[in-house]
Amino acid sequence: MFKRTIGLYLNYLITKIKYHGKVKFNGFTIVYAFPDSKIEFNDGGQIINSQALSNLVGLYQRTIIVARYGGKISIGADTGISGSTIYAMDSITIGKRVIIGGNCKIIDNDFHPLHGSKRLPQKPEDIKQNPIIIGDDCFIGANSIILKGTVLGKNCVVGAGSVVSGTWPDNSIIAGNPAKFLKENE
Repeated sequence: MFKRTIGLYLNYLITKIKYHGKVKFNGFTIVYAFPDSKIEFNDGGQIINSQALSNLVGLYQRTIIVARYGGKISIGADTGISGSTIYAMDSITIGKRVIIGGNCKIIDNDFHPLHGSKRLPQKPEDIKQNPIIIGDDCFIGANSIILKGTVLGKNCVVGAGSVVSGTWPDNSIIAGNPAKFLKENE
């Protein structure tokens, strides 16, 4: 166990993951930045839940945070993440005091080329990608999916199980598949 812990710590250092303050990990979290990629936890106070009892909504997985093919992930201070996947090939910026509910997916790319002839061998330049920005003080309900190109303004609320794409102004409450504006968050 000790060797594994030291190995993971060294891997975090080698892969350029920056902890600008204190980050609390509840359970084993997968955090990996491939070469030429970057993950930053800014100003501390983040809580990353990855064990079953760390969020009683019921977590289906550990939290996975991956930056690949030059992707960048920035997670603001006092943000909470539970059993979710954040995967960047371009950039994902998460503001301060954001709550990301259990089992969410935040992915700025299509993972695979859409055209069948380009899937094998797969090249990163054939995969569509677009940055994601999540503003300060947002709440993303459990089991939601935030797709490439999404911009959530400050203080937005995303209903549980929503599939979100597009640009949403500050104080929007949105929900559904596809997500639609419901009302303004007062």
